[in-house]
Amino acid sequence: MAPLRPLPLLRSLPRPSASVASSFASSSSARRQLHQRVPLPYSLEQGIPGFLSPNALKTVAVDWQNGVLEHLNQLVKGTEAENLSVLQTLKQTAQDPAKTLAFNYASEALNNSFFLSTLSLNPTAPSPSSGLSQRLSHTPSLGSFPSLVSHFSAHVAGLHPSSGAYIWLVTDPNGNLGVIGTYAGGTILVNERRQMGYGSYANKDVKVLGEEIEVADEAATLSASEEGAAATGAAPTQWETISPSATPRSSNAKPNNLLSSATPSPRSVFASSLSSHNDPRASIGRALHPLVCVSTHPHCYLGDYGLWGREEYVRKWWGAVDWSKVEEAFDAFTARAKK
Repeated sequence: MAPLRPLPLLRSLPRPSASVASSFASSSSARRQLHQRVPLPYSLEQGIPGFLSPNALKTVAVDWQNGVLEHLNQLVKGTEAENLSVLQTLKQTAQDPAKTLAFNYASEALNNSFFLSTLSLNPTAPSPSSGLSQRLSHTPSLGSFPSLVSHFSAHVAGLHPSSGAYIWLVTDPNGNLGVIGTYAGGTILVNERRQMGYGSYANKDVKVLGEEIEVADEAATLSASEEGAAATGAAPTQWETISPSATPRSSNAKPNNLLSSATPSPRSVFASSLSSHNDPRASIGRALHPLVCVSTHPHCYLGDYGLWGREEYVRKWWGAVDWSKVEEAFDAFTARAKK
């Protein structure tokens, strides 16, 4: 049997006309456009030992992700979102309930990509001395990794048997930890018109699996907001461009975008897990940063675990996570927030 290889997944870009291409090539000031596809960080051939077989991994990382991106491309073809990245599409469509389907596909592409990014062929166990473990020990509703596992399991057990969700471990700039579920087209990456989290993972941009991205000298094209971030020591990322709504909404106003009613309040995520030494007046949950998540969608576990194998699938997931990466992300996020 021939080894499994990833399919060419990408957000397709329109082919320029001859006149545009000629103009671009002849311009001495134009910079060269280079693109590459975002690959899986590990091979499909082995699957994820102890968690996903090669066929199951292909279903999640190739067949599903490819289908999501293809449907998204079809929906935005000929619209103002056609040339946007997946993240930009998510942000743009979040402001328009008429674009619900495109928003859902963009959200799914990001969530699924993030889920896969924390898995490893050589996973590491949580370190008792890590900042994350120390923080867990001071979080009343969690307290330890076994308690965190139980917390996740409770979220999964509460799901309808046929429903899919992403269950996330998140932190905020204060280092508070919480567990949150997102459903259907939900995501924690943005809330209303505000970004939730810095959009980087352990000081590295998180790119969407299968998306075609531009590789170029970004220094020459920093936007004003990115220059400001650079001046303050914050590394610019493509996830740092969501602006708050210009017009404050009344607390009684109806939601004006897809996220305002679907995403829980950041403060509510940590309401039951605040450390006793935290100042309750602090800006709890003013931004959520994803540390790790598990996808509980049926297509992820049906092949390996069967129709009723979701709970076993989640139990095996814990041993497939690169916890050193998660710990590094927690340290990087909390350290950066203190600057």
